[in-house]
Amino acid sequence: MEIKKIFNNNVLLAEQNHHEVVLIGKGLAFQKKAGQDVDEAKVSKIYAPTEEKWLGIFRDLMQDISPEYFEVSSQIIEYAEQLLNTKFNEYLLIALTDHIHFAIVRQKKKIVIRNEMLWEIQRIYQQEYRVGQRALEIIQQTFNVQLPDDEAGFIAFKFVENSMGRGNEDETLAMTKLINDVLNIVKYQLKIDFKTESISYQRFLVHLRFFAERITKKGPVVDKTDDDHFLFDHIAQKYPDAFTCVQKIKAFIKQSMNETISMNEQVYLTMHIQRVVDEG
Repeated sequence: MEIKKIFNNNVLLAEQNHHEVVLIGKGLAFQKKAGQDVDEAKVSKIYAPTEEKWLGIFRDLMQDISPEYFEVSSQIIEYAEQLLNTKFNEYLLIALTDHIHFAIVRQKKKIVIRNEMLWEIQRIYQQEYRVGQRALEIIQQTFNVQLPDDEAGFIAFKFVENSMGRGNEDETLAMTKLINDVLNIVKYQLKIDFKTESISYQRFLVHLRFFAERITKKGPVVDKTDDDHFLFDHIAQKYPDAFTCVQKIKAFIKQSMNETISMNEQVYLTMHIQRVVDEG
């Protein structure tokens, strides 16, 4: 790879297979010049955008924000990818860098923005919230600015949005509200306190995240085989309390969103809820 432009000692623009890429790594560009080869052993993160507009946005943001913010964001993303065992698209670097920069500016000006969804984020997106907490530590170490816990929630939400591939905050907020509403129905209908660290609860949350996405996407309801009816009746008889709880959820979603839960979905929800109850 050949260096095309140096932003600072740790961030540069290079050319790889006739495509421009952004490279980040400690001391990567130290005593280097454009036209020289990249010391690939020092590269910790490569951003190889698939859309041309990404580099334009990156360059525009780089004119207004210190490269150090990109380094911090990249470090946070790398931590998140390891913790969550996933990969995030390149646009998260831009969105996270911009958010962190303005969060620090607000903090220095003593402008406080409360995260009204903080409790829900802590409850539903526990791993992403851990990323947010780690992000605050990295920001404090780098910029000597201590951001409030609200920001850990905001940062966590950036990862939730990106992992869902939506990039639409309103839709992600709607999904989060739906998940929280379902959890509350289960909690109060069955009079249980969730063991949030249990495997069954974590699996239930994962299922609810995909369930909420299917509901908000308003996809077609597919059902109606003899096997579906047999399993539906069997589950209803075997787990009557959990099944009754699912009927409450079904009625709530119909009333609040005018959406129908499929027979298969009712079966899966019943089984997940029963496992949570059994572990409780």
